[in-house]
Amino acid sequence: MPPSASSKPARKTAGRPTNSTITRELIVEVALAQIDRVGIHAFSMRDVARSLDVYPSTIYWHLASKDALLAEVSNLVMAGVVPPRGDGDWRAWMRKLFNRYRKSVRKHPNVAQLIGAQLASNGALSTDLIEGVIQALLEAGATEANLREAYNCVISAMMGFMTMELAPLPTDDPEGWATALEGRVRSIDPLANPTLVRYLPLLANRAFILRWQNGTDVPLNSSFDAHVEIFLGGLEVFLRGEAPQAS
Repeated sequence: MPPSASSKPARKTAGRPTNSTITRELIVEVALAQIDRVGIHAFSMRDVARSLDVYPSTIYWHLASKDALLAEVSNLVMAGVVPPRGDGDWRAWMRKLFNRYRKSVRKHPNVAQLIGAQLASNGALSTDLIEGVIQALLEAGATEANLREAYNCVISAMMGFMTMELAPLPTDDPEGWATALEGRVRSIDPLANPTLVRYLPLLANRAFILRWQNGTDVPLNSSFDAHVEIFLGGLEVFLRGEAPQAS
């Protein structure tokens, strides 16, 4: 018995999609899965279309450009990151925001670089994030004189740590690259860098710049916790007007 019309796979079409199973949401999910597999640099609209068994023009019917698709991928990863307001005081809310962001991005480490770029370029306009951060800052005592600077610092602190922790390894011989870098780190000249060599056992592969593995394999959990607390402490001092002023 031939399959029913509803059970047929999506048909390749050069124009408007005729199969209702090809939706904007499905395209975004397939794109995220591809980025999870191959990384952002190898991401291809053609491969997304191939996975859905449609022509690339079908993808463009739903999303006008590659940048538009990547912005939607960022939005998908960010979904559910922003805690509800009223969930503790502003410090507790900020802690939850940072930790929920880290948890979400760690599920899709190849997206860490993308989210920062998309939010920075306003490709992914997360208004609930903006609203929540502004409300938390006002609760913390921010004024028109310092709100903008405080807001920018929150966003950069939230995204920056994860962008560095999950920085991608080279795609060309990553194992050879890691072995060579480990060798360079462990052979640092103690005469030229005595303080660094003294603390190298503490820092090697657990500190930025001195790593040959990224946070996917060696997560910097305690450093992230310290990052959040140091940032919140400094933010509170800044909002009280006690921080040194730039010359």
